[in-house]
Amino acid sequence: MSLKDFRGEVWTNVHPEIMNELVRINGDAVDGKVGNDSYTRAATRELQKYFDDEIRVVYAVNGTAANILALKSMLERWASVLCEEHTHINTHECGAFESMLGNKILAIQGEAGKLSARLIENYLERIKSYKYLPRAVVLTQPTELGVLYTNEEIREICDLAHSRGMYVYVDGARLPNALVALDTTLTEMIESTGVDAFSFGGTKAGAMFGEAVIFRRSEHFAALEYLQKQALQHLDKSKFLGVQMQYLLERGLWRETAAHANAMAKYLESCLAQKGISPCYAVETNTVFCVLSEEQLECINQRYDVSYWDRESRVVRLVTSFSTCKEAIDELVALL
Repeated sequence: MSLKDFRGEVWTNVHPEIMNELVRINGDAVDGKVGNDSYTRAATRELQKYFDDEIRVVYAVNGTAANILALKSMLERWASVLCEEHTHINTHECGAFESMLGNKILAIQGEAGKLSARLIENYLERIKSYKYLPRAVVLTQPTELGVLYTNEEIREICDLAHSRGMYVYVDGARLPNALVALDTTLTEMIESTGVDAFSFGGTKAGAMFGEAVIFRRSEHFAALEYLQKQALQHLDKSKFLGVQMQYLLERGLWRETAAHANAMAKYLESCLAQKGISPCYAVETNTVFCVLSEEQLECINQRYDVSYWDRESRVVRLVTSFSTCKEAIDELVALL
């Protein structure tokens, strides 16, 4: 059986500490549902510690659901969103945004998956004679290509968006990796820059499932419970999601898992360099994109299940996680 160690974090097992915690609380009496249980409330209190103003938090089972839930609260029926063309809602969510919300995505060609205030402003100027009404900018942090937005870049985008009456939402399925890589905090990356809403990914940090969706503007607080129901995220046994997020936040496990994943990506980059293979993009978090010949890919597939991210350019994506070890990296590179 080919191992899927480098396909992405969703191919890893649950972090042992979180699995133990899930088993432990299964013996506790159920004291609430749909986010009103004590574990989910505790997770929300942990998130509130990073913000001076009141936040509201709802929870979703996966990243696509988190994005849908967040944007549903921010958009009028006739509004549209701006994002970079590689952004997850535009590429890897099977049209879920358009299907469930009916709004239009306006995709902008960026640089290494990144938008900038300049690119957004230029795009807005080009479409101003059309009938689109952009209401939100969606950023992925880190980008789908593993590259980071600095806090200053996020602030510039937020300033521009707000000056145009738009909101900024950050898809943070890998936000822990970005926070660790930039050695920054949620306060500095989100509150200080002006981000209006964001998701904080638990699944890729070692949870079995679960993402937190955090809202910072009071106009988005209304009817969140109803929006959660409409987005199919009305989880009755919510304590099993909440306790995972609580454990990640209280124990700082999210930082530990992200730091390890990032470090393993840098190690993988150095090992590939010894084979004369350079990354296609800067390795800033836990993904490495590189070009491999069909022969090299065939050699890797003797042991590991890896496929082309883009067949035409022969680019592969190699993802490291909390469970990646140097021995696996050494073995993969030795197959080249």
